[in-house]
Amino acid sequence: MLDKTGTLLAQGRLLKVQLLSAPATETGMQTPLSLFQRRQLEVIARVTPHSMAAHILNTTVLAVAMAGSIATAQLVIWCTYSYAVALIVLYRHSRNRGRVPRSFQRARRRATVYACFLALPWTAMAVLHLGELAHEQELILIALTAGMAASGTILLSALPVAAFSYMSGILIPSALKSLLFLNAKGYLLLGVLVVSYWWFLAALISKVAREISERKRIDIALKESEVRLQQTLRAGQMVAFAWDPKTGWSRRSENASEILGLEAQVATHGLGNDFLTRLHPDDRKCFSTQIKALSPERPAYSVSFRFIRPDGREVWLEETGRAEFDEAGRYVRIKGLTCDITDRKRAQEQQRLLVRELDHRVKNVLASVGAVAQRTREGSGSVDEFLQGFDGRIQSMANAHGLLSRSHWQGVNLKELVNNELAPCVTTGGASVEGPDILVSAEAAQPIAIVLHELVTNASKYGALSAQRGHITVRWRCRYDGRAEVLSIEWIEAGGPAVIAPTQTGYGTRCIRSLIPYELGGTVDLVFDPAGVRCGIDVPSKRHDSSEAVPLFKTFESNPSPDQKLLAESHEAAASASTDQGQSRGWDVS
Repeated sequence: MLDKTGTLLAQGRLLKVQLLSAPATETGMQTPLSLFQRRQLEVIARVTPHSMAAHILNTTVLAVAMAGSIATAQLVIWCTYSYAVALIVLYRHSRNRGRVPRSFQRARRRATVYACFLALPWTAMAVLHLGELAHEQELILIALTAGMAASGTILLSALPVAAFSYMSGILIPSALKSLLFLNAKGYLLLGVLVVSYWWFLAALISKVAREISERKRIDIALKESEVRLQQTLRAGQMVAFAWDPKTGWSRRSENASEILGLEAQVATHGLGNDFLTRLHPDDRKCFSTQIKALSPERPAYSVSFRFIRPDGREVWLEETGRAEFDEAGRYVRIKGLTCDITDRKRAQEQQRLLVRELDHRVKNVLASVGAVAQRTREGSGSVDEFLQGFDGRIQSMANAHGLLSRSHWQGVNLKELVNNELAPCVTTGGASVEGPDILVSAEAAQPIAIVLHELVTNASKYGALSAQRGHITVRWRCRYDGRAEVLSIEWIEAGGPAVIAPTQTGYGTRCIRSLIPYELGGTVDLVFDPAGVRCGIDVPSKRHDSSEAVPLFKTFESNPSPDQKLLAESHEAAASASTDQGQSRGWDVS
């Protein structure tokens, strides 16, 4: 029996050595061993030394029993072969201890081959000398042969093909000789007994093979389930954990290192205190309190906290768990899930900032509407005049707000803003718009739009747009004033009636002159030239508040950065539509 086990172990070990020494082209495409297959080979490897020792012992016993009845030369050759095979197996086993084959199929084939080599001496002894020995010697031969076949079948059952080959190699030749070549009644009965014995062992091997196949199927299903679980945990950015309060050790799912930033071994198997020390100091006490407060009446907890990764990055985690208690009311373990909620926390913070910004903007809009209504009423001679002026100014503010909303408040293309203000009043050939691509920030878009609206309204009532041949040119450029970049916008009217400077300053004129300096820190030069109104507007690149500098515009360079490209592409469609609208009205848009 031990002899057979050694045979199987030897075969497994020899196969491992050959697989590990094979070229990469031969083994590189092999499928890795499953956990169950690895255990099959490990079982065989553990009993290899013992089975080879039994093989050598049985060989020695049979050689002593056969001495004097078999030619010495034949007995020496038989013993040498049997010993050599066992010693080779032992040598391979010791040399490759701890190594695992990369292909179970090759390991099984090699095990089958070496099982046949180990069965060969016993087959030869039975075929050559059965029926020629003394009664006592034949009993010893039959007993040892049957024992080797049975023990080999049991020990090699982890590899059914190898077990069947070994058992059949020993029993089938003996049965054939007893049934076909030995005419004595006793040998005939012996042959029938050997066949029945073979049939019994074959049925046992078949049953074991079915059980192994079922176990493999379960093993594959379990592995697939584990893979799906890991994929689910990764997709949900969650870590499954179990903590033993007695030992202090925690076990976590394989993706723990990805979220916690720890080394793989420490992340999946580590002390709970190591995890606790990386909690944010402000959250550590709350977390510990939640754990200490667990009881059979309140076994579950849920807590959010900040975790400091080894790389210094701070992440938000949300942990939900449930404690398991023994009969004495002491919890024996805690199981649960730890979820990375950093993105959710950032979204909540972004939402909070957006709500605060929205509140601020709504207040500003309401204040602006109130101021516009008040100033428009002061400069209006009738209700109709008030409604017309108020409606135009509110509509201008709404248009600017719509442009900002389309760009998610990232800014507005200046050309689009100018064309949007000119569109209601300018006829075919009535305007020229010139300038590079400039992205005006949300802070600067509203004031510039209001000033442009007042200029357009004044031109349509008293200036170039009130005459059939009147023309307006709006152009801009970026320049340096020695300290910073400045956006210079020029408004030039021509072809209209002679301009007479107003004796009283109305709301529109006051708005043009004071809004840009007050809101943006820029300058405005409004000139009532008899040939046409001219207005120069200078906007600094940044508005310096008490706390920080707020950018007011950006230029798109010939080799823009990725961020500038994204901003430009986000406005391309809207700017193109606005340009087409201006060209359809006969403007010179460049």
